[in-house]
Amino acid sequence: MATPLSLLLTLSREALHLTQLELAHVIGSSLRTVQRYEARRARPHAWELHKLADAVRPHDADLASQIDVWAPRPAPPVSPVTGSTAVEPAAPPALPAPSLPAAPPLPPTVPAGVLVDSVVCAAAEAMSLSPQAIRPAVLAAFARARDAGLTMDLVVGVLAPPPPPEKGKPPRGK
Repeated sequence: MATPLSLLLTLSREALHLTQLELAHVIGSSLRTVQRYEARRARPHAWELHKLADAVRPHDADLASQIDVWAPRPAPPVSPVTGSTAVEPAAPPALPAPSLPAAPPLPPTVPAGVLVDSVVCAAAEAMSLSPQAIRPAVLAAFARARDAGLTMDLVVGVLAPPPPPEKGKPPRGK
């Protein structure tokens, strides 16, 4: 039987000599989320576990392999011509909006339901609510944006906070 994921997170944190906050930075999450993971109130995404396993591997290969059990990585594609694994060049990463923090990269095999859940969880965490509590509001907001013909980029652009004024210049509109 696999070691409980919450225990693997705690053991990884201890192996790396990190606090929960420092572990959150390593996996691209928040302190509150790591606390939820260790308390078994939430489960990390596969890409977070991949980052954790990669960080732990140089210190404890056995622990990293136990983490890999919880988030197996897809096998590389096999070339039909040579029969060997074909390594395709990686596409350049998309640049985020200037006023938003860069999101961690997601593996291409993540199911749509998992990605949608990650959006709901991000909204829930931003409002300090549970995903179940915020889900109807997120659904209503996305449905209204779709019905209004708004693009995702337009919505993000309008909702993003304006950049801070340059030093020595008064804010616009004053």
